[in-house]
Amino acid sequence: MQTRVGEVIGWRNLFWSLTDSMVNNPEPWIGDTVIPKLEYGLTYRMFAMQGYPRIKEIIEQDVASGLIYLPSSAADFKNPDVRPYLDKYVRGSDGIQAVDRVKVMKALWDSIGSEFGGRHELYERNYAGNHENVKAELLFAAETRGDVAP
Repeated sequence: MQTRVGEVIGWRNLFWSLTDSMVNNPEPWIGDTVIPKLEYGLTYRMFAMQGYPRIKEIIEQDVASGLIYLPSSAADFKNPDVRPYLDKYVRGSDGIQAVDRVKVMKALWDSIGSEFGGRHELYERNYAGNHENVKAELLFAAETRGDVAP
């Protein structure tokens, strides 16, 4: 589990470092304006379409049945007959209360498992363009700028 959390943190660090590079090392544009360096923006775009599905896969594999093993609604916590069972069997590790664990799991489910989550994954995979063109544009930009031999 620690290696998988480390991988997610690595993806986060990748996007933060690319964002920092785009902000702190721009290239001149029109007049006195600047824009993010082309290669940084194209690299961000390529990894974004790979990162979201990878993180989703990690959540699906490692959280697994935790996304299914949830109360049907918040009303279950208000039911005095059901609440003791939830507090006992749905709690998290390290003292995490059941209600807090359920909030996290429901947010994860909304992010990856719901109809919204499914549409969002498709959006992230395709927003920047098709998977081949995004990579080809990195090559074409490098060729145009003289960074690779033709």
